[in-house]
Amino acid sequence: MDRSAPRLRAHRSFVFDPRFVIGVVLVVVSALGVTWLVATVDQTSDVYVASATLNTGERFTADDLAVAHVRLGSAVDHYLEPADIPADGVVAVRPIHEGELVPRSSVGEVRVGDEAQVVVTVSGPVPSVVDRSSRVALWASAASDSGTAFAAPVVLVAEAEVISVIKPTGIVAAGTEMQVELRVPRESVASVLEAMANGAALAIVPDDEPLAAR
Repeated sequence: MDRSAPRLRAHRSFVFDPRFVIGVVLVVVSALGVTWLVATVDQTSDVYVASATLNTGERFTADDLAVAHVRLGSAVDHYLEPADIPADGVVAVRPIHEGELVPRSSVGEVRVGDEAQVVVTVSGPVPSVVDRSSRVALWASAASDSGTAFAAPVVLVAEAEVISVIKPTGIVAAGTEMQVELRVPRESVASVLEAMANGAALAIVPDDEPLAAR
């Protein structure tokens, strides 16, 4: 009777099998990969969403917005986050519809300073994008001595804010002139009044610039 046979079989039952180790490694790697993927997909960012429609030129603060928790990945850099709006607010440079995430490119900075309000009469229609709180440049073309021609236009006020566009009514509505109430730097008031008194042709040009362009 060969007593070495059982011992040989017992020894062989503990032989190292590399396939077992490879299988364990694959299971661990797969589990880690799934955990990482779930964690990545589940990451959300806080960005602002418009609580109501914001018109071009409208000034608003964080109190006028809601915070949404969304999955945007790297695209989150294109939208306003809670820390992005200063205390004095920002200005919409294009319409932002209710429920829309607020893109950085759709807002501009609020310009403040020592200002005064004036009403000017502009030649021709006002651009459709101009509304309350729009930033504009006021241009002027000086009238000739005969009053039948105008000089080349120049910028009279580089930075003005629209307070209101006064819609013409009645017979005046058929004309080509409109009145616009502007907030202008106080040092520019004298130049504006002088231009109007001398019959200069005035025009306004939208001058909003997105924050993203700065």
